Amino acid sequence: LSCSNQFIYSLGLIEILNSIFLWIHCDYILKIGALIFSHVCTLSPKSDQEGSISEFLPQSRYENKNGLKLNKYGEGPFCKFTIDKKYSRKTGVYVMVIEDDFQYVGECDNFFKRFGMGYGTISPRNCFDGGQPTNCRINSEILSSIKSGHPVQLYFFETDDRFKIEHELIMNLRPPWNKTSGKPSKIL
Repeated sequence: LSCSNQFIYSLGLIEILNSIFLWIHCDYILKIGALIFSHVCTLSPKSDQEGSISEFLPQSRYENKNGLKLNKYGEGPFCKFTIDKKYSRKTGVYVMVIEDDFQYVGECDNFFKRFGMGYGTISPRNCFDGGQPTNCRINSEILSSIKSGHPVQLYFFETDDRFKIEHELIMNLRPPWNKTSGKPSKIL
């Protein structure tokens, strides 16, 4: 199990629930058990002319007629990023990795939309109660990691069995940014 000697930069064994998952992390793939995830990109927030990450506080643009409170993660600041549009309408499971550590596992029915319009561009409404606090939280985690010099690598596995795979990976890998075990009720 190798990519090629020049591309392998980590090999690790993770002991989980009395079983061992072999994972290989290369520049272009991430293999977890029998699943081969393709490397999508290193998440790269928009920067200003000096190269500093541009930070945003979108909640100020929301017309809060109902007096909603900011959700737990809605204060920001946030960053903006996207992935290649070739991932439009791709269904599957994605993994975020920092320095060989799994940070987050998620599923989606449109990978580009999840990152281009979900995590990558925080809408003002999502900062408030009833919005999308997970989008705010994950964006903040990404921003914090990158600002502290820890790039976030994004990998994707295209599959229609996304709920089951997401749930199994979360239960086995226990990534720290995941707060739930996925959507086990949607597993067929």
